[in-house]
Amino acid sequence: MSCSDYGLDVNKIDNNFYIIIGDGGNSGVLICDSAILIIDTKVKSGAERMHRWIENKAPKKKVYIVNTHIHKDHTSGNHLYDHPVIIAGDYGTQFWNAVNAREDMPNRWLSDSLTINFGDETVFIENMGQAHTFDDVIVYLKQHKTLFTGDLVLNKYHPYLDEHAGAIVDGYINAQTRLLDQYPDVSVVPGHGDVGESQLIFDFRQYMFDAKEAASNPDEEENIRQKYFDYLSLPINKAGFDQTLKYIRNTESLRE
Repeated sequence: MSCSDYGLDVNKIDNNFYIIIGDGGNSGVLICDSAILIIDTKVKSGAERMHRWIENKAPKKKVYIVNTHIHKDHTSGNHLYDHPVIIAGDYGTQFWNAVNAREDMPNRWLSDSLTINFGDETVFIENMGQAHTFDDVIVYLKQHKTLFTGDLVLNKYHPYLDEHAGAIVDGYINAQTRLLDQYPDVSVVPGHGDVGESQLIFDFRQYMFDAKEAASNPDEEENIRQKYFDYLSLPINKAGFDQTLKYIRNTESLRE
């Protein structure tokens, strides 16, 4: 069920679990008796509105935050919460400060995996390594069978590929293949776009395969471009299929 609270697109899964679409990266909110887990804290007014919604929904609870990756559309609300535990991939303080706000910095760097019992839910958090960025993290809610992928998976959006943040297309493909093996039948919350099933992972991996083919085979480029004509650009950068091809060609040439 989806409803509009505080101008947010709130999808209520049950009384304790909510998925909030857009206004930055997609977010998850899981509430238990003593604490609240927030997966990605959005950006600008979306971050502020989600903070007000959470304060109204679950006041005075201990806050745990997981940032799926370092980009500001997923992290810029971190500082709005009082004394949170903030978990992110193992970027380290120097790199974080170079590309993100100091006030939103995590206080727990995750290099491998972590399991938290959160009320009746078991939360599994894993650093998937270098793909969209140097240290992408996924979050799996076992009882709800719901996987938050961050920008390792997008639904009908072109990716933002930033060499300085560590984007590597082969890393995407490797991570997506692992996710398909580990989570073959789950609900998938992509970094951007509507919630779906594991097919979303397969489809976005195919995008990466096709983009690599188009970048290396001019005869196929136009056909592949048309296959993704209805994909959208992310508001934060307006990147499209041309930018994906350019990135692949540039990074492949640097490896030669």
